[in-house]
Amino acid sequence: MRADWGEYGLPVVTPNLDALAKDSLLFEHAFCQMSVCSPSRQSFMTSRRPDTNQVWNFIDANPTNTTTATPGHFKDHGYLTLGLGKTFHENGGAWNADAYWSTDIKPYYQYGSNHCPHGNAGGGHCILPDDQIWDYTLLQVTFEYLDFAMENYKNTSQPFYVMTGFRDPHAPWAAPQRMYDLYNESAILPPQHKVLDPSVPKIAWSHQLSVITNGTSFPFDPYHAVPDWVNQNNRHAYYAAVSYVDEHIGQTLAKLKAADLYDDTIILMHADHGYALGEHGMWEKKSNWDMAVRVPLMIKVPGKPAAAGRVTSSYTDLVDIFPTLAVLAGLPAPDGVDGDDVSAVFDNPTTLVKSVAYHQYPACGMAVSAGFNVTRDECNSTPKNQFNYMGYTVRTPDWRYTLWLVWDNVTLTPDWDGVRAEELYNHTNDNSSSFDLWENVNLVKEHPEAAKALETQLVAFFQKH
Repeated sequence: MRADWGEYGLPVVTPNLDALAKDSLLFEHAFCQMSVCSPSRQSFMTSRRPDTNQVWNFIDANPTNTTTATPGHFKDHGYLTLGLGKTFHENGGAWNADAYWSTDIKPYYQYGSNHCPHGNAGGGHCILPDDQIWDYTLLQVTFEYLDFAMENYKNTSQPFYVMTGFRDPHAPWAAPQRMYDLYNESAILPPQHKVLDPSVPKIAWSHQLSVITNGTSFPFDPYHAVPDWVNQNNRHAYYAAVSYVDEHIGQTLAKLKAADLYDDTIILMHADHGYALGEHGMWEKKSNWDMAVRVPLMIKVPGKPAAAGRVTSSYTDLVDIFPTLAVLAGLPAPDGVDGDDVSAVFDNPTTLVKSVAYHQYPACGMAVSAGFNVTRDECNSTPKNQFNYMGYTVRTPDWRYTLWLVWDNVTLTPDWDGVRAEELYNHTNDNSSSFDLWENVNLVKEHPEAAKALETQLVAFFQKH
């Protein structure tokens, strides 16, 4: 899910998220650590960066005997922990489930997929009745688990941690007709910047998606965008899927309100990564650009009136969620994690607890001899000792700097002193409301001093991991 939805950017209808935002602290600069499902979820669930436990693909996972995770921490401190849907990516979300979730009371409810008449991971419209959409099934089980947790709390005073991971707006964009009817497709605007600027090295661009409309594929490359009507058609479906998950979130929160527990419960909503909708000619995720790594994040915390309905410019990495949530709940902060406790921002949202974020993305399917001006494949199914490059990136209020380095498949580290490609984008006065207007022109040659300073900062940070 992108971070520029609703009143903050794209004209997506999200009344329930907008209402939750009025009770929450909204983080306008929240970032995942890697813009693809499995590594991102392994990272934020355990508060460990991809480099720490070497999880950069869909093959590997954090060692079960060397790390804890957010639900496991709450379980160890007496909470009933119930998990549903896409929390972790592995094993239908049920990775290491017995250690983290109260599976002896309620089994982990694994996530599933949608079966669309048209559309696949490349998009396309997927209009189905509610009872044929997997998220609707997940919603019904979420009601069951949440009802159980609330009743158990009222009878025993045992606090609960319930986490449900909806699939939408992951493609195929399954939603009922009423969600598609919220939008006039002809009025949906495509991006202004539809192709990659020549100043940007091609390694920044991932040719990973066959953009489709109603089962028909449309070719595209960095310098040839899909037709505007194809962009509008796919955006329409994406918007409908976002509105559908918004409805599910509203119905879930209504359960808490009906039980008079809404005001006493910490509520956290976020995505695992962002999504490209044709900006720079890119679709899907798998990049180091803001549109792929910046995520929606809001947290409602009882007893923190200074944060309710506020927006913070303080930066946050998703690895910060685990230690922050533990402290907000009055639990000890976890040991051995990479994330920071940023709970201080709830007492003063104008405080810049952090002003920098770091993330990365690997490159595969490339001949190193071809250099950096070649588009890359994703690495989801590639063993980590067969990567070609790693792209490390740092985001500050004024800049995004990305450094692409050759990957050493023996040491599983980058060659910090070897050949490289660089990207530098200006973010001065970026109000976080549009991905289309930023990160379009690579300014490394125009601002070598800024690039050098950010390179030094980036290398110092990632070498620690």
